[in-house]
Amino acid sequence: MAKYILAFSVVLFVAAFSSINTDEIPPSLSLKYSIDNIDGSISGTVTVPDQSTARRQFRGSSYRSRGTSSSGSTSSSDSAPEEGSKFMNTIVSAHPLSYTISDDISGEPVIIGQKDATFLPNVTPVAVGTVVQFINDDPFFHNVFSLTPGSKFNIGRRQPGDVFSKQIEAPKWKVTGIGPITLFCDVHSQMKATILSLDTPYFTRLNEDGTYRLSNLPDGDYEIRVFNPSFDIISKTISIQSDNITETNFNLAN
Repeated sequence: MAKYILAFSVVLFVAAFSSINTDEIPPSLSLKYSIDNIDGSISGTVTVPDQSTARRQFRGSSYRSRGTSSSGSTSSSDSAPEEGSKFMNTIVSAHPLSYTISDDISGEPVIIGQKDATFLPNVTPVAVGTVVQFINDDPFFHNVFSLTPGSKFNIGRRQPGDVFSKQIEAPKWKVTGIGPITLFCDVHSQMKATILSLDTPYFTRLNEDGTYRLSNLPDGDYEIRVFNPSFDIISKTISIQSDNITETNFNLAN
């Protein structure tokens, strides 16, 4: 009798299991793993020549005619860049060609400090619409301004500890989608820096060894651009595929 009861129980168990709708199994219990929505990446190395071979940048007569004072500075000439700055001042950006990005690509506020009569960092990449905060970390006054066409501004003299916020709009004057906005100080004539206003949210600064990586890029065609204020902009067009790392190297000497 026990044998018949056991057999009957097995039949009921199998029937009950077969009636389960597998479509209702939670995704966490599914053994299938989909990678269809994983975005691609691009990585590589940028060769940055010594700054002595770089294209010389001049401020122009419009700045020098202002008769600015060099008070608090050691020299009225452009400061010599530090060895590591050739990588820190190099920005790699990916500009979509096969799809349109959102109108609002602004990121979190970024800071440009003034310390020891120097802009820190020297090159600041931002997406259009991002707020830049100028912070005076020196024990003396600074007056940050720009004469870049389409992006002129002057924040006025700011005392030590002052914080001034400015939203970076799309510059009317652009270089193939990149808008470099040159910064000066009306008090210290050797101070010079760049805000890089970009029409894309995909950008990064070079690592200390000259390498870079841009991740989470949707499928499509891109123009990859490399910016350094001492060299001409260079670019390449590539295609990005999901769950794939594309390697692309650049040489600013070319």
